[in-house]
This record gives sequence, structure tokens and C-alpha cells, in this order.
Amino acid sequence: MSSLATVVIVGRPNVGKSTFFNRLLGRRKALVHDLPGVTRDRNVAMVRHEGRTFQLVDTGGLLGATEDPLISLVEDQVGVAIEGGDKVLFVVDAKEGLIPLERDLAARLRKLGKPVALVVNKVDVEGHEPRAAEFHALGISPVFTVSSEHGGGFEPLWDYLLEGLPVEDAGEESDAPPKTPEEGGAIRVAIVGRPNVGKSSLLNRLLGEERAVVSAIPGTTRDPVDSPITAHGKDFLLVDTAGIRRHSKTGPGAEILSVVLARRSLEQCHIALLVVDASQPPGHQDAHIAGLIEAARRGAVLVLNKWDLVKGETAAHEAEEAFQEKLVFMDYFPMVRISANTGRGTDKILPAVARAHRNFAQAMPTAALNKALAQIVAKVSPPTIQGKELKIRYATQTGQAPPILTIFTNSKVPPPHTYARYLKNQLRQAYHLEGSPLILKFRKE
Repeated sequence: MSSLATVVIVGRPNVGKSTFFNRLLGRRKALVHDLPGVTRDRNVAMVRHEGRTFQLVDTGGLLGATEDPLISLVEDQVGVAIEGGDKVLFVVDAKEGLIPLERDLAARLRKLGKPVALVVNKVDVEGHEPRAAEFHALGISPVFTVSSEHGGGFEPLWDYLLEGLPVEDAGEESDAPPKTPEEGGAIRVAIVGRPNVGKSSLLNRLLGEERAVVSAIPGTTRDPVDSPITAHGKDFLLVDTAGIRRHSKTGPGAEILSVVLARRSLEQCHIALLVVDASQPPGHQDAHIAGLIEAARRGAVLVLNKWDLVKGETAAHEAEEAFQEKLVFMDYFPMVRISANTGRGTDKILPAVARAHRNFAQAMPTAALNKALAQIVAKVSPPTIQGKELKIRYATQTGQAPPILTIFTNSKVPPPHTYARYLKNQLRQAYHLEGSPLILKFRKE
């Protein structure tokens, strides 16, 4: 499975990046979804156009002007482009013309070693086109002149953005997981989490102590830190997002990078290791990245790192409870308490991953499934819907990795959320689905 391509939009404030971003999204007829985890603006989104899919990142709205624009704005935007981007779109304003800050940003972008295109925006008023020519002095090619406000000039840009991207098969879902071990693949494990929670230390610890076999597998190593290993009799591929470690600072650039890199790795994985700092209260970014896992329908293990810094039973109980409460929408994950620094508990991670993957890929024979469902329904009868008693006819598994169950009823209207949640929780217990999401769909027979 090829890596999800990422296009990063950079540029100084007020050149129309947000309008440009929205134009690219609005041009596609059926928007997939905006990624959960970024709430301040629509900064990260999936774009599907003419059967091709890529991730679009808008650094505007997150990386705005500060007291020192050359250090903060340029460094953060170039950092995002280096770490997260396959293609970079440098947006400038034809109305205002070229300014010194853009010369500095262009000089940095030219050194990336990645495709960088210049997008001259606001070429929609008479007199702006001649002024747009001065941007050729930036030495960036190709150059596209567009009007984000009115939609002009986008056809050549679309050709550039889609070039080289694979066309999805009819009916293919872009976020479907890669091959399972039963299909000849390894268990792919994404190490995700906000900056400075110990992802790099955990990766090094796993490779240093759990490793039995490490080799380069053609076609699987997207980044230098993707590491295939064999441990506990199973093959794993650690799909790491710890490349952000090269930016020791925190702040807007690091935060958006954690989301961008997490989404790229989740697109490649079966099971996510959500690494958190157990010595600190859970933060919004922890929940944001958990939301990415939930939306991607991946299995998950919560790794409570820095557990050696949590002193006493009371503090330990409070730490676990705080993360359970913060991530209550993802209550299916098991928790592993570790210290990547000392190695404590790290031997439990890959076995937990293997169990989560077994549940994630579980097959549920129809006869046994319906026997379990009948017992569940007998405990708590279905409610009435619009004055009519809801009857649960039968269920069948219609998807794996994760398990998807279609439940047939006598109603076009699905059961209330509370009863659907009851069914899901009971089925999860019956099949011991720790570490795996369970998807229920309802249809009238």
C-alpha cells in the first residue's frame, strides 16, 4: 500500500491561503471529511479528486505572524513542509506584490529537496497579472496564477497535484488498512502521540530489546524510521511518527506536525500505539490524536509512558482515571504502563498489540454470532420506535479489520443510541474485542 501523499500550503499571513485551501476542498464534489484533532480551523483535510486522494495541510491559521516572523513563521512553516510534505505550495499575493519575507521563505523552500510550486493568488483584478511576473525572481518552478476567490486558473494546478498519485479502484476506501498477516503482511503498528511523550525512546527500546530480525523490506519502508521486526513469533512493522523529534521545540508547528504525521502513519497501520506522558495530566492533543485513531477505525493500545515518574498508588489510580475520562470515546483500548527510559513494562507492548490485532481481524461465524445476539436481546428488550416494537431479526459480519456487523431489524429507523450502545458493549464483551473498534450497522430486513 502506498503512502498517503501530503500537500502542504505555506505562505505569509493574508495572502489568501484559507480561501485557496477551501477552493481545493470545494472543487471536489464529495468531501470525504476534515480530520478530527485540529479544531481551530479546517487546517488538515483529505482531498479526493478524479479517483485520487491526498492529504492537504494549511499552515495558515496555525502558524500566523509573531513578534519575530523570520524565526517563528519561516521556521515553523519550513519545518512542516520538511517533515510532513511530499509537495509544497508556496502561496503569494499578486495584489500586494513581492516582499522581503517571501524571498527568505523561498530561499529556505528551494533547499528542501522536495517539489515546491509557486501559487500566485488573487490574479483576478485588472493590473494584477503583470505584477505577478515579479514573483519569478523567487526561482521557484512551476508557477501557477490563480484566483482562489473566483476559481480561475486551477486546472493546471490540479494536473500538477494529481500527477503520480495512484487511481483508486472502484469502491476502494482510501483509509482501508493494509494487508493482514493472514494475507501475507506484517502487523503494522503506528507509534503516535503529541511531541515529547517519548515516542523515539519507545521505538529505540523496542528495536533494541525486542528485536529478533530486522531487515529492509522493499516496498514497505516509507521513511528511514519504519522498522520491520520479528518478536514473540510474529512479524511487526513499526510505522513511526517520531521524526518530529528533530524539532525539539514545542508550539504550533510541532502540534500540527504531530497531527499530520499521525494521519499519515494511521493510513498505513492496523494497530496504533497512542503514547502519552502519564506523569502529566492528559491534554487536548492527546484527545485529538485519539480522535484520529477512532475516525480511521484502527485498533489501539494506550501506552502510559514515564510511569516511573508516577509515585504511589493514589497517583497511579488518578493518572489512569484521568486518561480514561479524557479518552472515554475510545474506551476499547487496553492500557500498558511503561517507562521507555528504563525499559520497565516495554516487554508487554508487542503482546498487547498482537492481542489487539487478533481481535481487530476476528471472524464471527453467523450461527455463533446470532446465538450471542439472542442472549443479549433477551436480557434487555429492544425499545419501541414510533409506537412500534423494534424486533432484532439476525446479524451477520459484513467486514473485518475492524469487525463490522450488520444487524437486520423490522424498522427503517435505527434503534436509539442508548440501545445501540448496549448492543455494541455486550457484543464487545462476548467476543473479547479489547483493542479493536466494533462497527454496527442496522438495516430493515
